[in-house]
Amino acid sequence: MKAAIFDMDGVIVDTNPHHRLAWRTYFERYGKPLTDDDFIRYVSGKHNDQILRHLFPDRTLSLTESRQLAAEKEGLFRELYQPDIAPVAGLPAFLQLLRNTGVRTAVGTSAPVENLDFVMDALQLRPYFDVLLDESKVSRPKPDPEIYRKAMELLGVEPSESVIFEDSTTGIRAAKAAGAYVIGLATTDTPEALQEVGADEVIRDFTELTPERFQSLFSRPVSV
Repeated sequence: MKAAIFDMDGVIVDTNPHHRLAWRTYFERYGKPLTDDDFIRYVSGKHNDQILRHLFPDRTLSLTESRQLAAEKEGLFRELYQPDIAPVAGLPAFLQLLRNTGVRTAVGTSAPVENLDFVMDALQLRPYFDVLLDESKVSRPKPDPEIYRKAMELLGVEPSESVIFEDSTTGIRAAKAAGAYVIGLATTDTPEALQEVGADEVIRDFTELTPERFQSLFSRPVSV
């Protein structure tokens, strides 16, 4: 395998607690409480358009309104996360290992470009990636595999040459539909939930990818 493709939220950075806080604050701003059960049911793993339809069930949001509301929430998220931003444990060393061994890399996130730029620049990770894809680069959100297929195309690799790192059941479905070998990160969902939707392996963070495991992972024979 010659390419490693990463989701961002929950994979590169464990943003989920701060997204939860931002959504709860945002819902309250518009007079609607967001319980933990509601977060799991209506927010976790969902695209902003889907979440906003739940927040405003009686409104038909235009595309412009939807984008403005989503941008407002994401700006709130960045403000809340700025003091605490940090990579998932072991990620910088793992990215350096990928770079040293010539493995191509990409990010495929459903987040807006502002969030992607925020994370890449705050953590100085931009030099480690060959391709960066955000929600604006595709027409169909996960679980559709479009973003991962596009990443493979831009990297010049086949699905059998690709490893995708994902943290949500929605993302795992997209990665599997793209035909890649999929490693789930148990930052958002349980290992059991990730395996149930098709994760080939599950790790808690990148410290578990020892040099031996790395060698095994990226020396797998390519199927034809």
